[in-house]
Amino acid sequence: MKNVRIFYRKDGACKYISHLDTNRVMLRAVGKSRLNIWHTEGFHQHAYITFALPLSLGFASECESMDFRILDDDEDLSAIPERMNACLPDGIRVYRCAEAVYKPAAIESAKYDIRLEPMNDGELPAETLSDKLEAFLSLPEIITQKKTKKGMKDVDLKPYLLAYEPIQDDKMRFCLTLPAGATLNINPNLLLNAFADSIGTELYAEIRRVGIYIKGGEDFA
Repeated sequence: MKNVRIFYRKDGACKYISHLDTNRVMLRAVGKSRLNIWHTEGFHQHAYITFALPLSLGFASECESMDFRILDDDEDLSAIPERMNACLPDGIRVYRCAEAVYKPAAIESAKYDIRLEPMNDGELPAETLSDKLEAFLSLPEIITQKKTKKGMKDVDLKPYLLAYEPIQDDKMRFCLTLPAGATLNINPNLLLNAFADSIGTELYAEIRRVGIYIKGGEDFA
């Protein structure tokens, strides 16, 4: 028996599938593809799968992963993506399968590719919006409210802005790298909503997760 990790993309209409429903989709795909994986014991046995970093509803992603245990040590891992893709809906595609290297607890940050525009067409040109965002991110403090187990709490997001990279595009586009993982997870919408409030403009954000990293900036594998 060996620990196996598949990497998959989630896009299109599938980005509106919740994490719980994604779990169900993957369980059905594993069953249909007849992968010989370890099942939980007990009265209600089911295939045991885990996800490294759940994806927020409405986000697309290039770098999702799911773990399970293959019972047959001689299983051809290179054939698993094709077997699973035959059982998955359009918008979820497995592109790699390999033995797991790092534990999910090692994840420390995630990178997001974001396209941002005003809800009302023509309200703010992309160049003006970009200038306002850079000025906002340059503030010494970015105070907003974050929901915690004890209720709403004021938090300064500035220390959590690990990287900001503008991208040349027809629309306003940039990348943000933020803390992610079991210990600390900063949703990019928290920062984007604070920015929208600061300029008094409703914004539409198209968000795609493009990287997940462990300590030192190494790719999670």
